[in-house]
Amino acid sequence: MRVAAAGDTTNGSLVGLPEPLMTSLTARSLLHAVLLVGTPTDTARAAGFVARHLLCERPADAPCGTCRACVQMAASAHPDFLEVGAEGLKTADVEAVQDWLATKAHGGRKVYILYGVDHMTGVAANRMLKTLEEPEPHVYAIMTAKSRQNVLSTIRSRAFAYDLAPAGPYTSTDPAAAEQLHSLLHATEDPSFDGFVDQMIKWTKMWLVERAPAWTLAAAWQSLSEQLPAEDSLLLLAEWLREVLNVRANMPCGRFQDWEQAILRIAPILEIHQWAEAIEIVLECRLRLQSHVVALLNFEQMCIRLREVSS
Repeated sequence: MRVAAAGDTTNGSLVGLPEPLMTSLTARSLLHAVLLVGTPTDTARAAGFVARHLLCERPADAPCGTCRACVQMAASAHPDFLEVGAEGLKTADVEAVQDWLATKAHGGRKVYILYGVDHMTGVAANRMLKTLEEPEPHVYAIMTAKSRQNVLSTIRSRAFAYDLAPAGPYTSTDPAAAEQLHSLLHATEDPSFDGFVDQMIKWTKMWLVERAPAWTLAAAWQSLSEQLPAEDSLLLLAEWLREVLNVRANMPCGRFQDWEQAILRIAPILEIHQWAEAIEIVLECRLRLQSHVVALLNFEQMCIRLREVSS
């Protein structure tokens, strides 16, 4: 499941929601269908926030995080919430949405997320049209896309589109994970932390200098991630790559100052846009882990894409 935990009370501005969307959300005047346009990571984060806010029993600027609906969302057990398309939006996913919509709501609202509608097949889009054209009361569709132009016009015309403010490659990782990242990066009294970063540097060199094949990189990262929960290891990898990007852009070292010399050697290998794309790939991999994709398969997909970035 992609949505953030119920305890996350991050407000809308921190997940990049445009002010008009946030205003409609807090005023409980949101239209029945919205299209969020931006990177997969940003739109998934924003869609999760909107879904939690719509279903929360005591929302303000953010979901309360403690009501029954928020707790159910955190447990991936809210009966009035559905998300599809994390691995590609297919006709079967649309059929699953329609079957789910045919059931009676347990609460006052039903909310569903369609990820990646810009890659939806024509057949799937046609099946979805009637649902969007004839919405039931108190049913909300949240759609995401990387490119507004690639969304079929018939789908676009039935939703209100919002462009998300990009987080940008220089900003920190997911605000919802900031506290977790802070704990990980300040565990320097534990010798294992230094060991993990050193091995992460070696892994980066395997990727960019030795040009190891994707399956070798995936196996190496799986072995490395045994030192930490897989999601934590990817969070650190994303922040490490962001630090390298910053140095590539002539900015000073921050969180990884102790490894500045290694960063200075690695940073020139890729262009800024390539480092930014690599960060996005790692964060998408982390999102897929939260959707319970098998770890090694997930790492292989990540490494295949990283190889493409650096080729």
